Amino acid sequence: MPGRGVGVTEALERLLTPWMRELFTLITQLGDAWFLFAAVAFVYWFGDRRRGAFALSAILGALALTLALKGLFALPRPPVELQVGHASGYGFPSGHAIGATVLWGLLALVLERGSHRWRAVGAGAVVAVVATSRLVIGVHYVADVAIGIGIGLAYLAVLLYVTRWSPTRGFVAAAGLALAAVATNGLTPDSVAAVAGVTGAGVTWSMLDARPNGSVHLPAALVGLAVFGAVGYAGHRLSLALPMVFALNLVIPAGILLLPLAVERAKEARSASPT
Repeated sequence: MPGRGVGVTEALERLLTPWMRELFTLITQLGDAWFLFAAVAFVYWFGDRRRGAFALSAILGALALTLALKGLFALPRPPVELQVGHASGYGFPSGHAIGATVLWGLLALVLERGSHRWRAVGAGAVVAVVATSRLVIGVHYVADVAIGIGIGLAYLAVLLYVTRWSPTRGFVAAAGLALAAVATNGLTPDSVAAVAGVTGAGVTWSMLDARPNGSVHLPAALVGLAVFGAVGYAGHRLSLALPMVFALNLVIPAGILLLPLAVERAKEARSASPT
């Protein structure tokens, strides 16, 4: 796909100062995988459990879809000398653009603060900032982020239409996309992680016949995020055998779904213990 950049990425590298580009390495985290999982975890823990579980399935599917498309097109990123920091893998489409579009689109739909119109405006603004950040730090071309946003919108619209907010259907759709990622990439750590995440979440959700209703207090949520973050770091950053990658990435989404139940059981155990 020649001409993906239209010279924008190169122009931003020339026009912006190094500290400004470094600032955008922080802004771009609003579309990073760790932030996507943290956001849907909070939606699940502190909001409607069914909507939260659906949001988790949508994010898992979005990440798998991104991986499948990257493997299918196999288009490179901009040259390393244009990049701030380092980004691995193929460049098209932008996973941050897809993930941010899906996450912030979902948040605009499920959150109840403000009007629907202003939530949509806010979500669009964040997606635009994240997409711009990918150009500023030099890891994507214009076409990567513009088409990524379009893919994210189309994916979310089709997913909502097909699943009708059913988490079970959402996990089935995510499983199909994870298998597509394996088909286009082979058995790599990323594709194995995609399959593991969907498997862990889908199986766990199917086993939660009685949805946990207990509240998750902020300290428990922060501890959960810290633990899952450490597991995620090990599963993605360390050079591990594929079975270990599968096992670690199985834990994170399953743990997100199980944390309310664990908190509920801990409260019951404390109340039942003699004083």
